[in-house]
Amino acid sequence: MLSGEMLTSLQLESKTTRKSGKLKSAINSATNSAAENEKECRKFRLFVRDRRSNLRFLVDSGADVSIIPATSQNKKKAEYLLYAANGTEISTYGIKMLNLDLGLRRDLQFLFIIADVTKGILGADFLHKYNLLVDINKKKLIDGITNLIVLGDITAISNDNVISTLNKSIKISNLLLKYPEISRPNLVPKEIKHDVKHFIETNSQPIHAKARQLDPKRIAIAKEEFTFMLNNEIIRPSNSQWSSPLHLAAKKDGSYRPCGDYRQLNAQTIPDRYPIPRLEDFHQILKETKIFSKIDLFKAYFQISIAEEHKCKTAIITPFGLYEFNVMSFGLKNAPATFQRFIHEVLRGLDFVFPYLDDILIASKSNQEHEIHLNLVLERLNTFGLRINISKSVFAVEEIEFLGYLITPQGSRPLPDKVQAIMNYKRPENIQDLRTFLGILNFYRRYLKDAAKNQALLHEYLKGSKKKDKRKIQWTDEAEKQLEKCKNDLAKATFLSFPNSELPLSLFTDASDTAIGAVLQQYESST
Repeated sequence: MLSGEMLTSLQLESKTTRKSGKLKSAINSATNSAAENEKECRKFRLFVRDRRSNLRFLVDSGADVSIIPATSQNKKKAEYLLYAANGTEISTYGIKMLNLDLGLRRDLQFLFIIADVTKGILGADFLHKYNLLVDINKKKLIDGITNLIVLGDITAISNDNVISTLNKSIKISNLLLKYPEISRPNLVPKEIKHDVKHFIETNSQPIHAKARQLDPKRIAIAKEEFTFMLNNEIIRPSNSQWSSPLHLAAKKDGSYRPCGDYRQLNAQTIPDRYPIPRLEDFHQILKETKIFSKIDLFKAYFQISIAEEHKCKTAIITPFGLYEFNVMSFGLKNAPATFQRFIHEVLRGLDFVFPYLDDILIASKSNQEHEIHLNLVLERLNTFGLRINISKSVFAVEEIEFLGYLITPQGSRPLPDKVQAIMNYKRPENIQDLRTFLGILNFYRRYLKDAAKNQALLHEYLKGSKKKDKRKIQWTDEAEKQLEKCKNDLAKATFLSFPNSELPLSLFTDASDTAIGAVLQQYESST
């Protein structure tokens, strides 16, 4: 990590002042100062502060890229590296979009690299994009567009602590900058660049529900979200004869997502039979691949409009009014099929891509090939007006987590944290708990040898039981041993190689009094 001591400076408040026709002289002054005092400028650096996050940034035109400090939450190693001027290697942890307010009366949105540093850096890429000039002597950051200046503070630091070079893999960041719109949040339906619509074909008369009573706290949450959606034209006031009750779905962070309880509507909706890929189908594109990226689409459903004649069917009745969706909402029966059809159309012909709803996997055989592949995918997404969630996307890595699996050049295996969760799973006390455990375990069934045989005793407890059966389980010593064996077998699971379409397949089968099994194998050599 760069020395925190070398980056410590005075806590001075930045001030903004308007220039009145003296910008040209200020620019000349900045240029001349840089030329005349090059050695001194190398020893001193200008710092400014973001008024939104309160982050302090070193302004350095000698740095190739702009970076922000890593936190304990985002310290997941990225493929590329940065280097200080003294050759010291600096670890990076991906990228993040920030919207800075430096006091220049305009938002400065930029894609920063997350790195192992103590202070953020506004590098040459940032300064060039926003036409900003640095005057070290006068402690000024000059905006050549708005005619404003920001007064910062000057701190002496060692040249060794300045980011100056990076390896070729950082081109991934430059590639994202090539399509600036793609990482910009976009919720307004009028900006949608395609004509795909979501249809809700039903076989009944309109259904109607009563508004559910909510406590004041939840009503406030719902009102705030509905106001946001109204302002962004995601919803509109409705006069529909249809209505579904409001439901507040709990998120992982403890907050709520207001949506419609569309169970009655879904029961009357004619199903769309467009196929959703099986989770494990991504293995088909991975043979001999070594570099991976995962793109998470931003508010993916909101990028598809609902057909005008069917918007009325999405109406949600709340204690504060009736509203209907302009764009596709969560909970609608055919929404996954509509989106899968759409994303297949967006990425048609790109056989190095596996899209599963709003998650997109890109796999390549080399860094150079991966850069080409990423460019093609980003170009398609940009053409269709889709947006990506930078904070949840991962680019150009040799190991990647995707749909519950860890993917590497050697093959795939269960995610270690998921395996640990299963290992720590307490012995089920009742039938429902056991059913839940087996469901979690069998998500990784393809990695478990003799799974049917080893789980036979456990499945005996489920015979004749109901879906939410709370009956206590009378565990035998043998059943407990099998439970632990199932856990240990998963912990010992090795990589599964990726299939090769050019090699022959062999089907191995077996059967006993308690189970039958089969496995499809390929031999990669004649031995």
